Amino acid sequence: MTQRRDPQLVNAMWRAVDLTRAYLAQDRDKVAACLKGLDTSQMEQIFGWLILDHDQWFEELGEPPVTVRELYSMAALAPMETEAAVAAAVQRVRAGEAGITGAVGNLALLDQVHAIAIETAVMVLEAFGRVGALQRLDTEALRYEQMGYPRPYPIA
Repeated sequence: MTQRRDPQLVNAMWRAVDLTRAYLAQDRDKVAACLKGLDTSQMEQIFGWLILDHDQWFEELGEPPVTVRELYSMAALAPMETEAAVAAAVQRVRAGEAGITGAVGNLALLDQVHAIAIETAVMVLEAFGRVGALQRLDTEALRYEQMGYPRPYPIA
């Protein structure tokens, strides 16, 4: 998982799961709060953790369907400039130019973070439904705590 003595990775792990959960819960305020005040290094670590989470879900679920409608719906919860960037990436996917991961490669780091969280949230939503997906992420959070990685910040 990660070294207990590396609080930056523990923070990134928690922010990644909390951001994905905020999108699933359709909570715009928590989406904004998850990344507020973070520097580039922290955002890079969160992005890395989101990629790991995405790949783990993809491996577990096979190639689950990811509907454009749900991607747009989740993207509407992101900050306005990110919503537009994600919508443009989704259009590239629809046009067959790239997969979602490739389509976000040219975006700014903040937009990439949101886009991967959105795509992961939609993937889990499509596989388990909203209630089931939220339960799965809550189970993941509980597992982090049981492994000795408490959330390093208060959850709002």
